[in-house]
Amino acid sequence: MSTTPTISLPKNTWTKLPETHFKNATDGKVSSQITEVKLKADDQYLSIEFSCLQNPFVAQNSYTKHNSEMYNQEVFELFIAEGSAAPTRYLELEINPNNALFAGWIENPTKEAPKSCDFVSHEDAKIIHSVSKTADSWSGKMQIPWTLLGGKSDTYRVNFYRIISLKSHTKSDWKGTPTTCAYLCWSPTMSGAIPRFHRPEAFGILKVEM
Repeated sequence: MSTTPTISLPKNTWTKLPETHFKNATDGKVSSQITEVKLKADDQYLSIEFSCLQNPFVAQNSYTKHNSEMYNQEVFELFIAEGSAAPTRYLELEINPNNALFAGWIENPTKEAPKSCDFVSHEDAKIIHSVSKTADSWSGKMQIPWTLLGGKSDTYRVNFYRIISLKSHTKSDWKGTPTTCAYLCWSPTMSGAIPRFHRPEAFGILKVEM
């Protein structure tokens, strides 16, 4: 029987996720690609730094606008909600190799598929973010203000995700599919044949020192 993964963040201290290989959303199998994540909590921000290695098609991502359909290509994602219960409303954050940002509050009353998304503008989100790229990897940083989450709390439900392109694309507006991309989770959603991220029952727990 699987247990809910838990992260404990001492104040003002970087903490690395021990898991460096995310798992496939469909069946929970460990991926071959390395994904490194570390977090820090202070009085103003939840800070996240990540590295997405073994990413040979990173240059083929074309989305550059904030709050666009960037999830069709390669992204790093965080879903987060205050409290210890599996949420029906949570914040979805995405960042891509072009430093475009997606921020929206997801309504998911069935805990299986989103009903709606209330976007947060880039100006209102006030997330400080940056990325860097090499030929076969990319990394990023996000400083997420606690005010975006309604204030700092000691417990959150969270999950981290990564979409990786597994083949070269000839068109700039390509859209990933389960046959061309890997859909990976820190805490696997075990969604069966179709990869799904929006399963809050699978979210892990984040404990934050106040």
